[in-house]
Amino acid sequence: MIGYTELIVILIAALFLFGPQKLPELARSLGSAVGEFKKAQRASEMQLTEFDAYTQKAENKIALNDKEESKEKYATNLQEKEENEKKEIENNIKQ
Repeated sequence: MIGYTELIVILIAALFLFGPQKLPELARSLGSAVGEFKKAQRASEMQLTEFDAYTQKAENKIALNDKEESKEKYATNLQEKEENEKKEIENNIKQ
């Protein structure tokens, strides 16, 4: 972090390099550049937040579909087991 002493040295050096008439103009342009940078940063953060929400919705849909598929597989396996047990019982009765 820049301390007060370093900041004063930088300002004095800028004053000598650019002169008193050019210094306010440079400060304005630097301030507007920082403002534009912050605006772009906020816009990109908003886009990332929206994208993150979109991907979370997609992940939730996939998880829900996987859950439904596993329920269907379990139900199918359960039906198959019941049918096999019935067949075994019928075979045992016939013998």
